Amino acid sequence: MSNDFKLSATLRGHEEDVRAIVFPTRKVLFSASRDSTVRTWTLTAPKPPVYDDTITLKGSHWFNGLAYTPPSKTFPDGAVAAGGRETFVFVKHVGSPPDADPHRMLIGHAGNITCLAFSEDGTKIISGGWDSQVFVWDVEDGSVTAELTGHGAPVWGVMVYDEKLVLTACADKMIRLFDLNGKSLRTIKGHTDVVRCFCKIPTGHWSGAAFASAGNDEIIRLWTLDGTPMGELHGHEAYIYSLAILPNGDIVSSSEDRTVRIWRDGQCIQTITHPAISLWTVAACPETGDIVSGASDNIIRIFSRDPERQADAETIRKFDETNRMYAIPAETASQGQPFQKENLPGPEALQTQIGERDGQQLFIKENDGSVTAHLWSISTSQWNLIGTVVSGEGSGGSKKEYEGKEYDYVFDIDIEDGKPPLKLPYNSTESSWDAAKRFLERNELPMTYYEQVANWIADNTKGTRIGQTAQQAPQQQASDPWGSNNRYRPGDAANNASSGERKLPQRSYITILEGNAQNGINKIEESARRLQGAGGADPSVSLSDDDFAALQALVEQLNKSPKDPHPTQPQITSLLKASSRWPRKERVAAIAITARLAVSPSFVSITSSGEKTIVGILSEAGVLKTRQETANNAVHALRLLVNLFASDSGRLIADGEFDAALRLARPYASEPESPAQYKALASLYLNYAVLLASSAPSGESSSREARAKVLLIDIATLLECESTHASDGDALYRILCALGTLLTLGNNFRAEMKSGVSGTLHFVGTRPGAQQQNVKEVMQEIRDELR
Repeated sequence: MSNDFKLSATLRGHEEDVRAIVFPTRKVLFSASRDSTVRTWTLTAPKPPVYDDTITLKGSHWFNGLAYTPPSKTFPDGAVAAGGRETFVFVKHVGSPPDADPHRMLIGHAGNITCLAFSEDGTKIISGGWDSQVFVWDVEDGSVTAELTGHGAPVWGVMVYDEKLVLTACADKMIRLFDLNGKSLRTIKGHTDVVRCFCKIPTGHWSGAAFASAGNDEIIRLWTLDGTPMGELHGHEAYIYSLAILPNGDIVSSSEDRTVRIWRDGQCIQTITHPAISLWTVAACPETGDIVSGASDNIIRIFSRDPERQADAETIRKFDETNRMYAIPAETASQGQPFQKENLPGPEALQTQIGERDGQQLFIKENDGSVTAHLWSISTSQWNLIGTVVSGEGSGGSKKEYEGKEYDYVFDIDIEDGKPPLKLPYNSTESSWDAAKRFLERNELPMTYYEQVANWIADNTKGTRIGQTAQQAPQQQASDPWGSNNRYRPGDAANNASSGERKLPQRSYITILEGNAQNGINKIEESARRLQGAGGADPSVSLSDDDFAALQALVEQLNKSPKDPHPTQPQITSLLKASSRWPRKERVAAIAITARLAVSPSFVSITSSGEKTIVGILSEAGVLKTRQETANNAVHALRLLVNLFASDSGRLIADGEFDAALRLARPYASEPESPAQYKALASLYLNYAVLLASSAPSGESSSREARAKVLLIDIATLLECESTHASDGDALYRILCALGTLLTLGNNFRAEMKSGVSGTLHFVGTRPGAQQQNVKEVMQEIRDELR
């Protein structure tokens, strides 16, 4: 019997990228997708394998992380946990109806959740995310029992090693070991780029290692638990997203280079090419040794070494043919460098050249002038065709037709998850700003995307200028960690290229409207009932059935009119009760929903009708005190202050409470507790700078300058803080825009502030995000203001 894996089954059902898979038994597997679903796939026929799928969980945004725990007393059929863009961890019984509520919904993260793992006994869940936070949750009571701290960037992977140890993979290039109680045990250095994934290595393995790690540096690294490197596995030619271990000790990896690879004794022994760019996830079944992949073409594929579980010959032939017919963009094939077709060997090289390793690539210039790509197979000792190299969309290599006209570029723009991308045509001879405006107006999209789309066009056309051909354009070296360089998703990043227009002074106010309303309200209701059950019907903390009904009505208001949901007094009263009187760790969801309401004039009116304004209410509630059980109370409270600037009446409150609001925020400027806090502070300072630079209610020039000095000191404190959380490029850009906007108040003010600002700029120039194009540009504008 052949030792190679061959296609076993192809599972179709997801409508977007398959981001995570677990394969616990031969009869069932689970998958999570960008289509906002988690699906259960159940084996219905063994030969050839056939699977039926059901939707286990339906969210409002995409999922990234997925974990499974086997049957136990708490979960008779097992349980799955999933998390993603909604920032909640959902825990659900296996086999429960799709529309059944989750067993638990864990709220604490301030950003996209990227990874999850159950403890060995299934009583705890470990979650990591873009907010650089890693939490250990008690599944039954829904509380955070420990936080794994010290991460200086987003966390991409977590692995429970045994009943005591947890490993984390971080974008700061570090691997960290903790115990389940949160004690930091070790930091392992060695990766040269983002670390993304792990697999546990069994005892007695040929490598002598305890675990393997991989990420953006394209190398699988083998380690002991004390951090001793035991070897490296080279062969992938792009980011490695996922690792798995087979029962026999073979290591399996998946990558942005279209391949799943199997490794043994330090060598790649098989390369499985896919007709998709990104192989986001790979998992191994411990019972059978079969492997499963999830990819950017929305398809799940199972592969087996056992002929009894392999697909029929025709199905395998069609899979191989799909690979051979795959169109490979020239930029991908040449890793962003100019593709030199004339230097490639001809077809005869397929017979005369012998590959040095499995998965080695060879490009051939065919007799008809086309270029084909081939991979070397050790098992068959031959080159296998994997596709034809073409000039891809957005490459500038040839004109693209769109609606009967030719363009240099036609980009896919993802505005809303779950819907087809919109097309954005662009010619190098036109302004990126004009193209962005035309695109937004044509598709009736908000102009808040204007700068992001324009800068993204400039970035992805490799800096082409009027009169410059696409072939002459300088090469852009940046990589998209999502593996979708020719697709834009608003809000993914603000690190965009030159806009060609001045950024100072800023004139627009920022709002932060994040989170799923329904899930937030459900969490509030769940906490309320738990508190009432634990402490009786204390009216100071309890919510009535009428309160619950009012809050549920708020979901539709927020979804229908997020920019002004028109909250009622009963809704606001209930939320403020939960935000100010409940135990601190139970308040997060209530404060988050309240923050979203702050954009509404009716919210401002209702909260200002008594002796205190909302700023005074926040102060009295203590939600902005440092070192709380959760940093996210402060995150959402700061976002509430940011959102007050959305309305005229809110700006009046913000102006009148200038000193009080900054006093509440100031402790976090010197030491922000999370990237989300850092970004919320940056947004708050920018809004106040815009207010002071405009015809602010305070009016008097001297008053504005006095306030500007106070604000500038806080801005400088935030810019110069040493926190590892202060590394977000978008936030850095906002803070600098706030500083620069203040400098436009007048010559005397600039002259007085020049010395201090120059020193701050010198310090900022050493920060990680200072080399981003938009940051460099606004820093130059600030220097120009100081001259």
